[in-house]
Amino acid sequence: MIETAQTVLGAYGILLLGGGIVGKIRADSTPSLVAGGLCGLVSLYALWLTQSSPMLGILIGIMLSLLLTGIFVSRTLRTRKLMPSGMVLIASLIVAIVLVIIRSRMLSGVAPESIPI
Repeated sequence: MIETAQTVLGAYGILLLGGGIVGKIRADSTPSLVAGGLCGLVSLYALWLTQSSPMLGILIGIMLSLLLTGIFVSRTLRTRKLMPSGMVLIASLIVAIVLVIIRSRMLSGVAPESIPI
């Protein structure tokens, strides 16, 4: 269960870092680079934190993904473009859902080996 959360947080962090870099290269957008870099680092920090404090690391990941979901819902509705805002919206929503499910199962005391995630 923790391993799944760590995989999700790691992939999400790399996606966000990569998105910031691509935004800088393609659109010469320094705000994309800074925002993608910071958010990617927060996700990777949450991944690192899951090693010593899994519930806190997952909670930080949930908060980050919900924040980005809100931001990119607005941006996607405003621009009506799938790339890049729609893709970040979809990824953030998936990350939020997966992490909420994992955290709720951990809180309920379900044995990790009985969870089919």
